[in-house]
Amino acid sequence: MKIEGNINWLGEIDQAKKEASGTGRPILMFFHYKYCTGCINTIGKTLPKMSVTDEINGNFVPVMVETSDKPADAEYYDVVWTPTFIVADKTGLEIDRWEGYLPEDDFLGHLDMALGRAALHAKAYTEAERRFDEVVLKYPLSDLAPKASYYLGVAKYRQTSDTAWLTRAYQGLREAYPESVWAIKASVWSKENIEAVKKAA
Repeated sequence: MKIEGNINWLGEIDQAKKEASGTGRPILMFFHYKYCTGCINTIGKTLPKMSVTDEINGNFVPVMVETSDKPADAEYYDVVWTPTFIVADKTGLEIDRWEGYLPEDDFLGHLDMALGRAALHAKAYTEAERRFDEVVLKYPLSDLAPKASYYLGVAKYRQTSDTAWLTRAYQGLREAYPESVWAIKASVWSKENIEAVKKAA
């Protein structure tokens, strides 16, 4: 399969781990299969976009894995469908993943979300807050927005240990995305629930 664009893909996950250790950037694994239509469209339509190329080259250590050539890697990461993108830390530990073809804007949203998750994983809370806030502002109508709102509350709480940030996150989700699963997940952050837990402790 011909790879278009100017992304600096590596060919081995171990090589990506070494580079990630030196640069501090998270790894972006692209698992693909040569006869996969989603992969062909991702490679032909999404990845060549300059915005995507710049985002990947500037913030990730990208590595491509063809699943039929490296079935052990695909099995290790439990890749059951392609295309699969996995964002991992320098040890190869998975932080985030998504599957299937996405056009430019949706793909960029997932990259931004993954950078937020990577920053949260690294305890770089200020950077995580910035990334999650960016997702909410840039993609307010996407499924990523409520997820980013949820994790924005998590990042603020982890930074300050102040449960008020969790309650604010829940209130914001209840108002902006009341039907979202993330609003349901955050419902335990209501002031009443948190106070009840504190009293029981």
